[in-house]
Amino acid sequence: MAPATKETLTEVNERLDQLLFQLMDDLEALKDKRENLNSLIEQGWLYLSQSRYSMGNKFVSSLQYKQDMVPSVCVRGSISEEGVTMFHVGNVESEKGEPKETQEVETIGAVDQVLRHRGHKSSTETPKPLKTEGNEKPRPLPNNDPLRWFGVLVPQSLRQAQNTFRQGILLTAEVASLQSAIDETRKQYRALLTDKHQLQSQSIGA
Repeated sequence: MAPATKETLTEVNERLDQLLFQLMDDLEALKDKRENLNSLIEQGWLYLSQSRYSMGNKFVSSLQYKQDMVPSVCVRGSISEEGVTMFHVGNVESEKGEPKETQEVETIGAVDQVLRHRGHKSSTETPKPLKTEGNEKPRPLPNNDPLRWFGVLVPQSLRQAQNTFRQGILLTAEVASLQSAIDETRKQYRALLTDKHQLQSQSIGA
């Protein structure tokens, strides 16, 4: 009986070590993503301030909001087999009112962890804003683009603000999914730690 107990205790210790390393990696990734999210928010507000300076405060404010405006994106959650809640950002179809997944969305959480254990690095770099040439002509805005609320020919800084905040929405979903994965890892670690203490008590009693 003693060798079997020792082998089981060894396996529990190995799993505890794996969870601890995984938790440290996820916490580091979460820190990087939060810093990138803060940078995107600050950059977005800076572009918005530049737009208000060029167009005037009264032309870039809540007074331009449509009374019947609807969200253009939605956030959906799903639970993986490992119990990790993953959040996905999708576009909303105004005609049907059904969410449509965007190609930019990354499925993170359990999938992200598997890739990391295989040697792939998690994507924590700040999304780069779209590059625009100085002499580039403004592109026509789609009919459902919220930028139309502020005029037909809006400054480039307002476009950049919109693009930056959109990237922030995607990154927010990643942060929430990664936080959910960290919480689940902590639960597994505490459960294994309880099993370890029980096995140690049984070993001492034997």
